[in-house]
Amino acid sequence: MVHLGTRRGISTFIAVLLMMVLAVSAGVVIYAYTMGYLGGLSSGETPGALSVDTSSGSTSQITIWVRNIGSRSVTMDKAYVGGQPYSMGTGNTTTAIAQGAVKKIIISGTFLPGVTYQVKLVANDNTQLSFSVKIA
Repeated sequence: MVHLGTRRGISTFIAVLLMMVLAVSAGVVIYAYTMGYLGGLSSGETPGALSVDTSSGSTSQITIWVRNIGSRSVTMDKAYVGGQPYSMGTGNTTTAIAQGAVKKIIISGTFLPGVTYQVKLVANDNTQLSFSVKIA
């Protein structure tokens, strides 16, 4: 026969302590998630946004018309074709693309006809634009 007085459960002190540990742990997880999300927004350095209006390629150059669809000016810094760095020109003296503007970018090099190349443009703030172009 079991006596009700001999049953033992978890003490009130241990139960309160476990609840406090759970509450603090949940708070830490929520804080880390929120600061990770809000930290990216409040850094003041939001990445730009670029799009390709049109692109074409010949055996001596790749021509790209890049549109800045972001909220600030972006300065193009590097160009990669097939993973290899290439020199980049704009036909003008500057590579900055103002907000809402379209700029012609020319990548000079030797390219094989009929081959599709993966092109990646990188701005000085690490804004990146990747696309492919087939050489005519």
